[in-house]
Amino acid sequence: MKGWLLIAALGLAAAPSGAAAHQKSVSYSKWTILDAGALAQVKVSWLDLTSLPLAQDAAEAPLEPTTVFGYLQDHLLLETENGPCEPIEASGALLPAERGWMRVEWRVRCDAPPTALYSGLFRTLTNHVHLATIFGATSRDVVLSSTSPKARIASGEGARETGITEYLRLGVEHILTGWDHLAFLFLLIVIARRLREVVVLVTGFTVGHSITLAAAALGAVVPHPRAVEAIIAASILVIALENAGAEHTRGGRVVIFAAVTLFVASAWAGGLSALWGLALFTACYFGLLRTFAVAGRLRWVIACLFGFVHGLGFSSVLLEQELPRAELVGALFGFNVGVELGQLAIVAALWPLLQWLRRRDLGEVVVDVTSFAGAAVGTFALVVRTFG
Repeated sequence: MKGWLLIAALGLAAAPSGAAAHQKSVSYSKWTILDAGALAQVKVSWLDLTSLPLAQDAAEAPLEPTTVFGYLQDHLLLETENGPCEPIEASGALLPAERGWMRVEWRVRCDAPPTALYSGLFRTLTNHVHLATIFGATSRDVVLSSTSPKARIASGEGARETGITEYLRLGVEHILTGWDHLAFLFLLIVIARRLREVVVLVTGFTVGHSITLAAAALGAVVPHPRAVEAIIAASILVIALENAGAEHTRGGRVVIFAAVTLFVASAWAGGLSALWGLALFTACYFGLLRTFAVAGRLRWVIACLFGFVHGLGFSSVLLEQELPRAELVGALFGFNVGVELGQLAIVAALWPLLQWLRRRDLGEVVVDVTSFAGAAVGTFALVVRTFG
């Protein structure tokens, strides 16, 4: 009994703390360099804005666009060798934006050519990333974060800098701070007993997300963000249930019933038709597992299939920047390589630890704990992303 209480406590501790936990905190800006100044367009989610110091009393008074606008001007700065450029006017234009986002525009005056861009927007959010595009004689894309808040801007004539290294770093940061992708990857390999199994699983996941990341970024596929986020959460739940079944009652009726019931209920109440298909897929998948003598024989299939969905989630970072096709190829390459490097680093760190625990006869305990935690987190995220 105490063991199950411990597992329950770990599962609750691992659950995300809020409805926004599934999304990486990202903001965007575009800077058009003009004579003696620049035109700035900034896009920030209202959800991220609630974490700002100016939002401490948001329960008593909702955030006003003018208040947010002043904060953005003070904390997102185009700089010269003589100091930051100054806003020409205290207020700017509030531009149309999709639901949940704020998009504003203002002009700044510079007494010298701009040399750097600084972002202090979300210093309290360690996983926040600001993606900026600077258009000028030499234009480039830069990635700013809490660990790298300032980027140099090249001066002089020349071709546009694709910033592949910037996107490579963004890819690494995205996978390392994306809890849902990390949870899925960990649950994939936690029951693997040989390094060969890990290689097959990670390769399947890589192939899957690389295909859809490229397809979505290049416009061949238009993802439905809400459905993608919900299915990513469901992928965690499916793998967690499979892990529990692989150790104890593989393909058992309870596991199948729990998965299908949850997906059907979510699809009916949330209106996401994609979850109906996922419910049918889950039932067929768990039923098929019962025909295999070795647990996990089909895991490379589900790793690849769910990799397709995770790739659509990865693509949201690049799609928001609306990069021209010529520049998108380089950004896509750098971002995908960064994701793979981060993924390999995670596996390289986890696999020796899992082997060490298994040699001490703790492998089954680890699977039990992580299965329960994964099911709890996956269920929570699925409900939030479906009904939220």
